[in-house]
Amino acid sequence: MVFFINTSFGIEKNWELKKNKDEVLIYTREASFSSIREIKCITNFNATLSNLVAFIYDIPAHSQYIYRCKSAKIIKVVNDRELYYYHETETPWPVQNRYGVIFYKIKQNSVTKVVVIESHEVLGFAPKQDGKVEVEKLTASWTFTPKPNGTVEGVYYLNLNPGGSVPSWLINLFATEGPYQTILKMKTLLPQNKYKNAKIGNIVN
Repeated sequence: MVFFINTSFGIEKNWELKKNKDEVLIYTREASFSSIREIKCITNFNATLSNLVAFIYDIPAHSQYIYRCKSAKIIKVVNDRELYYYHETETPWPVQNRYGVIFYKIKQNSVTKVVVIESHEVLGFAPKQDGKVEVEKLTASWTFTPKPNGTVEGVYYLNLNPGGSVPSWLINLFATEGPYQTILKMKTLLPQNKYKNAKIGNIVN
């Protein structure tokens, strides 16, 4: 998940609001070097920063809330703020499932307390799998900003190239419906006790 601004010939492309429902805003825009649109989602969470980081870092639980995640498992823990994990996405027939190894890294600004969880694909880390396609590119981030009212604003960014041949209807499905359903499910699972007192990466609330 590096949060950055793509530019093309020095001109920033505008975000277009595609969905505004249940306090979840989903935007897309043209990517500079791909026909697949970038995605940005904005919402508020009734949680602390440490709750959210513990939740995101519960890799095996990804299959419970991430849209069409078939499986997720940790491959290598570097330290309490960095890890590698395997993720497989189930796609509608006849499109082949996508898989990949993703690197996660947590950062926190010591002054503003803003937390950024960055992730990107690591090509070739996992053995090739028959009947599946390795994700060609994934750059994503969660940016969590604490608010004066006790909530946390969450901004999710995604720049994805799933690799292989993917029909436009499927890309559009994942561009809007996928993030929306994922965030709604996050909000239902966050209150679980195992995240309330969890400490990952010494995050300061």
